[in-house]
Amino acid sequence: MFRTLGKSKIAFVLAILFGISLFFFRSGSRYSNFFNSDNVIATVSGTPISTTKFNRAMQMQINQFNQMLGRELSGDEIKSFQIHSLALGGLINNAVFENEFKKNKFFIDETVVAKKTKQRFPQLYDKNNKLNELSLNTFLKQHGLKIDDLVNIIEFETKVEVFDNLFFQINMPNKIIDKINKHEDHKRQVKYIKLDLNELNLNNINNNNYSKEDKDLINYYNQNINKYMSEETRDISYIIIDKENYIEQFTPSETNIQKYYYENKNLYVEPEKREFFQFNFKSKNEADSFLDKIKILNQDEIIKFAKENKIFFNEFKNLSKYEVLEELSNEIFKLNIGEISKVIKTPLAHHIVILKNIIPEKQQSLEESFKAIQETLLTIELTNFLTNLKSNISQKILDGSNINEIANTYNLKIRYFKNVEKFHQNNQEDSFKDEIIRQGFTSNIDFVSDLIDYGDQKSFILNVDNVYPSKPKEYEIIYEKVIKDWLLNKKKDFIDNDFSNNLENQNYLEKLSSIYFEKIQIKEIDKNHSELPISLITQIFEKKQNEKILHFEKEQVYITKITNIIMPNDTKDNQKKISLSSNLKNAFGSEIIKSKKISTNDSLINALLSQY
Repeated sequence: MFRTLGKSKIAFVLAILFGISLFFFRSGSRYSNFFNSDNVIATVSGTPISTTKFNRAMQMQINQFNQMLGRELSGDEIKSFQIHSLALGGLINNAVFENEFKKNKFFIDETVVAKKTKQRFPQLYDKNNKLNELSLNTFLKQHGLKIDDLVNIIEFETKVEVFDNLFFQINMPNKIIDKINKHEDHKRQVKYIKLDLNELNLNNINNNNYSKEDKDLINYYNQNINKYMSEETRDISYIIIDKENYIEQFTPSETNIQKYYYENKNLYVEPEKREFFQFNFKSKNEADSFLDKIKILNQDEIIKFAKENKIFFNEFKNLSKYEVLEELSNEIFKLNIGEISKVIKTPLAHHIVILKNIIPEKQQSLEESFKAIQETLLTIELTNFLTNLKSNISQKILDGSNINEIANTYNLKIRYFKNVEKFHQNNQEDSFKDEIIRQGFTSNIDFVSDLIDYGDQKSFILNVDNVYPSKPKEYEIIYEKVIKDWLLNKKKDFIDNDFSNNLENQNYLEKLSSIYFEKIQIKEIDKNHSELPISLITQIFEKKQNEKILHFEKEQVYITKITNIIMPNDTKDNQKKISLSSNLKNAFGSEIIKSKKISTNDSLINALLSQY
């Protein structure tokens, strides 16, 4: 185990940062600025902003735009939307406060940072509450972070949380909140007709009146050609590096396991463990009062007394000294069975402990340790092998080797996707293949990708062999869809014109109901109403009473009239407070930024932008 950890800078930091278990955090050396070899993209009065932070902020901004637009941005769009400015602006705002914190010597103890980190990222720990180094490495790679970036992010967020609570936790006045809440809680009564455009038969607009030779249809197809494009497809070759494929090769022999056990028996000693009841109190007075009352009681009577008086307590089993908070462990491991502790103060509360049992230190046998040793040796050898293999492949890629040369050098199999679309599978069972295809559509042709990790089990590289661009689908093949789209468009135009001509007609819905034999619906709705489309609800709450709304939703049309606006008489007792924190913080930040010297490395920013 120490062989592999000794090679890792990360392990040294983690030993300081994360401690040994979920229950216990001991102090260590400061971890800040251990690995600040990163290039600096900007500074705020000496506080640096690293390229790692910038790249991460850029990717988060790009992902948000991709989600809003429903597609991936091109490199030109990333630049034209000034996404780099948005990312850098946010980082500079944070750096302004970070610089102010340093200037005023506002520090957070590393144990607090460690606890916050565990709360934020519990997935980095295994079932034994030990840090999983592979999970950490994968997490850092996926988020484009270094270990010091992760520490600094948590430390900064913790400082901001404390600072905001102390200085900016101010709510809007209750009278204004009352008015806002009334507006938010008010309801609207509407009546509406919902028509299905496919079933709507209008004069001179019927499916049977048109054939594929109709000139209007052909013109519509040509004018809307972008609606009838095929998907771009690609040929992708790829290599998978799967940890599962190497397990048998690196599983240690029984002889090696025995040798390791006898040479490292001290690693397989179970420390003394203890079982105890822990009673918890908010104040020392409450704890002292409880202690006075239970001194003459036996253990069963104490538990009964605690339950009857609703005293909060826990029963803990099989905990070693280093799995308990230091303040508690110092006292617990002095007690004899059945003995009651004095009142113990921790940062969380005041406690009284009754020792229930002592499990003595025990040397595990070879049989008991066999599986753990096997997993340890396998993990070490397999991790070292895969680390070296992936490092060598990455170097080959940097040296310009093609995918065939890499496969031949390391005896790896090349697999292929032929003429595949971007959303080829898009289901959970093939999520790994979907990821390869997704990455293939972000790569350039004849360019071997970087090695990409997928979880902690698999990695892959890929090469785009061919790109088959999107092109218009032939009219002869899709003319039926063109007819349908054209008819829907004509019907929408007809209804839109009819609606415009009846804006002043207060009986318009009744007229439509008579023509199309559709019943008028009457509903009382709030902003969380779920039966009507969200975009229609938004319009309803923007319009005035008696106004009418025409809304198209896919192949449906809603004609709606607001008949009444219903304001609540009283606000609820548990109305949410409206915080002014962000407004106050922005005003404060605008003032202190005036005293900061901000400089940016424009050439480095341009170099980073060139990769998109």
